Order: sequence, then structure tokens, then C-alpha cells
Amino acid sequence: MNTAAIKVLIVDDDTIVRRGLAATVDWERFGMTVVGDAPNGKRGWEEFLRHEPDVVITDIVMPEENGLEFSQKIKVSRPQTKILLLSCHKDFDYAQAGLKLGASGYLLKTAFDDEELNQFLAAFQSELSEPASKEEPDFSGHPKVIQQAIEYIARNLSNPMTVEGIADDVGMSRSHLSTLFKKNLGCGIHSFIEEKRLQLAKQLLKGSDINIQEVGEQIGIQDAKYFSKWFKRCTGIPPSDYRIKQKDGN
Repeated sequence: MNTAAIKVLIVDDDTIVRRGLAATVDWERFGMTVVGDAPNGKRGWEEFLRHEPDVVITDIVMPEENGLEFSQKIKVSRPQTKILLLSCHKDFDYAQAGLKLGASGYLLKTAFDDEELNQFLAAFQSELSEPASKEEPDFSGHPKVIQQAIEYIARNLSNPMTVEGIADDVGMSRSHLSTLFKKNLGCGIHSFIEEKRLQLAKQLLKGSDINIQEVGEQIGIQDAKYFSKWFKRCTGIPPSDYRIKQKDGN
């Protein structure tokens, strides 16, 4: 049984929490090893790209970049990554938004239960040892330049993006990158960006209470009217109707 250890990243602005988790949990019991830690989502993203962990345990409320923004980028880049959220606050709106973005669970630091954490870790160990689901594309098998392009898109979903800008970032010509991207992912760069923005917009409409203007801003569309038109063109219904329909349906 020489299977590689499951890699864990811990992100929390409280140094005691980070060090405590790393030192006190029996990681070997779950076939895991802690490969890094960070004090906020911005630094966490750097560690994530460096180590490509299988499991991320992150605080929700942090300076510079919070756990929800961090989780969003992880799920765009590597959807199969398991995310466990931590918070000092009984803020279930944040927790629900995190779960809608793809986090697997939520623990309150103020009422920390070792057994509850162990249950999550055991579940992650079981799920990660199974063959990857066809519904969760893993981009790590693609050429490095394609991974870099996908990471750039994940980092910049809330900003205006051009294929030229992405090509410059990865050090490749626009035409060469476009050809390589289509060959590897089966779709153009514009289509990929649109799909990821639509996916995030749906998650935010369904899992948070931020207004339509803010949802648009989160996916790089500053004008609320244009965002509504774009969303309706993609889905057939306006974002406000989509939100009502999702909340009524759940």
C-alpha cells in the first residue's frame, strides 16, 4: 500500500489555529500530510498553486482575501479538491454560500469537535481514493501552459479579460494558445471563460444574498442591465427569476 499521501493545506489568519491543527490531528490515520499553511486566501492561493493539495481547510473570515473568494478560485481551477470551512461566527449565510460554491462542510471554531473533523477527514480519504468522477474535470493532466491559462482565468473572473492578456501572462502567442486550448479542452478560451462566469453567477445567485449588481461585478460585468441581458441570453431567464426559482425549488 504505497499510495501517495493525501496533501492538506491549512489557511487561517489565526496562527494558533493553523499550528494547532497541523500538530494535533492524527493526519497519518487518514493517509494525509500537511504540505503548507497560510494566513489568508491570497497567500493560500500561492500555496495552493505550489503544492496542489487534495484537501483545503480554510477559515471563512480573513483579511486580504476571504475563504469564500479563495474557495471559488480553487473550485474553478481544480473542482475535485475537498474544502472544509472554519469560522468563529455562527454565520450560516457565509457557510451556505461556501457550500453552494462547492465546499464539503463547515465547522465552528467556537464549538470545535474533534470527532466531527475526523468524520470529514475519513470521508475525504474514502472519496479521494475512488476514481475521479467524470463530472469533475481535472486540469492537472494538461500541458503546463494550459494549467497556467486556467489558473489565470480563475484568478481574474471578476476582472475584464482578453485572450491577448491571458497569452501574455503565460508567455505564448494568442493564436498558438487558442489552438492549444481548443485541442486540449475541446472549446475556445472565450467559451471557457463564459462558462466559468455563468457557473459562478448561478452559484452566487443561489447561495448568497448579494444583489444583482454585485453578482455581475463578481464575474467581471460592471453594468447590472448588461449582466441581466447576458444571463438571460445564456439561461433563458433573468437572474432575479433564476434566484427566486432556485430558492423556491430548494
